[in-house]
Amino acid sequence: MQSKIKQHLTRIGYDCIVSDIGGFPRLVVNVTIAESEIQLMLAAEPPFHSLPEFVLIDADSFGRLAHVTVYQYSGALFGAVCVNDPDSLSINFEQPQLVVEESLKRHVALLEMCLTNPDWNNKELLREFYSDWLRKCRQDDSKPLLANIEKPILQRLVVYAPLSDKEYGIESHYMVHPADNSFSGISDIHLSMMKGNREAAGIALVIPIHKLTPAPSRFDSLEQWYIDTITALPTTIRNELQQKFGQWRDTTYWIVFTANTVNDDRTWFALKLVCKSKKALPLTGEKLKDWTLAALPIRLFNQESTVQRGGGRLSLSDKKVAVIGVGSVGCEIAHKLSAAGVKSLTLVDPDIYEINNLYRHVLEQGWVGAPKSFALSVAIQRQFPWSNATWYPYDLMKFARNQNMESYDLLVIAIGNPTQERLFKQYLLDNNTYVAVINSWLEGFGIGGHAVLDVSESKGCLLCSYVCPESGARGLVSNMNFIEPNQVTMKSIAGCGEQFISYGAASSAQTGVMTANLAIRYLEGKQTESCKTSWKGDDDDAVNEGIKLTHRFYNFKHSLEYLPLTDEDCDVCS
Repeated sequence: MQSKIKQHLTRIGYDCIVSDIGGFPRLVVNVTIAESEIQLMLAAEPPFHSLPEFVLIDADSFGRLAHVTVYQYSGALFGAVCVNDPDSLSINFEQPQLVVEESLKRHVALLEMCLTNPDWNNKELLREFYSDWLRKCRQDDSKPLLANIEKPILQRLVVYAPLSDKEYGIESHYMVHPADNSFSGISDIHLSMMKGNREAAGIALVIPIHKLTPAPSRFDSLEQWYIDTITALPTTIRNELQQKFGQWRDTTYWIVFTANTVNDDRTWFALKLVCKSKKALPLTGEKLKDWTLAALPIRLFNQESTVQRGGGRLSLSDKKVAVIGVGSVGCEIAHKLSAAGVKSLTLVDPDIYEINNLYRHVLEQGWVGAPKSFALSVAIQRQFPWSNATWYPYDLMKFARNQNMESYDLLVIAIGNPTQERLFKQYLLDNNTYVAVINSWLEGFGIGGHAVLDVSESKGCLLCSYVCPESGARGLVSNMNFIEPNQVTMKSIAGCGEQFISYGAASSAQTGVMTANLAIRYLEGKQTESCKTSWKGDDDDAVNEGIKLTHRFYNFKHSLEYLPLTDEDCDVCS
């Protein structure tokens, strides 16, 4: 196969040879970039299930290149060139010659940018600073230092040691003492600090760097990099370090550096300094001689980085939302809103978590017998450290009468009870209460789910979805439903009191996610008008049960689209 690849590359104009490297015949491609002779060695053998890697021969002769990691092999220095995430491309493994050609083009293009555009190369080196820093870390430092640092300013914090009997979880990491008090009182990270069973392991100093240079390479001296970095600090920072922390003596220091990289993106990285005897923080090369330095992986554990890294929105942190009904649909809505960054979440439900709920609810079996709203509020705070989820064991109308509805940015109702939903809507109208409301419900047999956004000051309201298409009068069932009314859709295994609607966790989760997306759109200001949305499943189970479906089901072709809600025959809107 190597000869076929060589023939193919030669035929399309590349200068290729087979050379003995490390005792193996390797395909080497010679290219010229910016008047420099470049040799690229094919480092992989077919079959190719990812883009094959070319390595740069004599990589140290070209200076520091972005996206090139230099390593030693068989007495020579090679550069591993990163041109893509290995899993990000679909590879034509049936045509290895074409795969190698595509890979070679990408390698040459990247190296051309590095060698002909020094500004771009330097920016990319800064952009990948933390990735390069990780290569300086010891392989046994697999668990990063967890640091809750809100502000990139010079400061001193305490580092707490992991618990020896903990293999997983927050307590298995070294952790910089949280710098804020915004954690949920029952989050793991807060509880691990409040238990008082973690010993202080040393002092962490946060040092902001005003002008960042590329990370030290694998072969650069970490000690020299540290001294150069300290020396390059502004005089005011160096003086403050000397005055505030130069007199403190210890055997271990954690230094957390932070700096802007590219486009004001901020990076954080850490060093651990260890000495056999207690001494002041070394700020000169002479005083550093007695210290051992080690680069450390670090994970910033503050709200800004953690929420955004997980796809959440900081803009939602000040929104106040209530989810009324936290059954199989409502629990999904509450979970996804919390994951999106909503901190102030009120969970309302009078029901107890039953063992029958286990297979279509997010709560674990340990919560059986507990109030659903309470259990879910605890589960959410345990997963999302900054959540302030609260709970009430109320039904919809009791909640309405005991709380100020207008204090909420959004109410999400997921009780699946059209009578109570209409009663609540009338309560808002009678009391001139203006608040945005989403009503969400799920139909059985996997047939579909729905959500209605009712924005007080826009066209369309919940009652528009109750206008009968035939008569134009307000009806008792939603005109959005896919199942014809006045049918027995409940199933019974154990007789009266044990009836249930037939649907699975996938259907309730899909309805919950659809509703949560609508809620997020409204909270972000992307959806300002009242609207409705539905998802449509298949009719297999419904047909097998003899369930009749509506004309809307058979003609519906707008799953997950946001459609106008207003109905000209609605007696409220008109």
